[in-house]
Amino acid sequence: MTEKKVNPFKPLGKVKTIKGSILTPHDAGLRFVLSINNLEGKPEGNPMLPIFDKKWPKVKAESRGWFVNKTGAYKLGAVNTTAVQSDTWVVHMLAQDKDLNVDEKALQTCLKEVCKQAKFEHASVHVSTTLTDFIPELVNLLNEELVKEGISVSFYEEKAS
Repeated sequence: MTEKKVNPFKPLGKVKTIKGSILTPHDAGLRFVLSINNLEGKPEGNPMLPIFDKKWPKVKAESRGWFVNKTGAYKLGAVNTTAVQSDTWVVHMLAQDKDLNVDEKALQTCLKEVCKQAKFEHASVHVSTTLTDFIPELVNLLNEELVKEGISVSFYEEKAS
């Protein structure tokens, strides 16, 4: 992998850790909440769905609908969004294969697209530690693909329920 050069005139995004639930994301403006999907459309491959079901049950329904209505665009590295509030969107990243293994290259492709959309929409990105515990390499990829590009990222330490 090639090392990206840091532009000293380009501000880096901010990284915050918040003790609380991803269901009440902090910061003003549009917020992207990250989630992961798999090629089989299986809900058990997504550790975020039980959390989302507490407040945003339509996330599971729309995630399933994306799988059922899949087109040629339903391939590893694709992203889809679900607006759960006017200022909060769940971003589904299709980065797991049929065996529910995380494909790091697909995850990186997803994050590049998230970065592009976040820049366009002036959004911040919000990630639960439930997801980073499930995908340990996600933290480094977020720093490489988002923070270095000026996108602010907030990590939420979910309480055990």
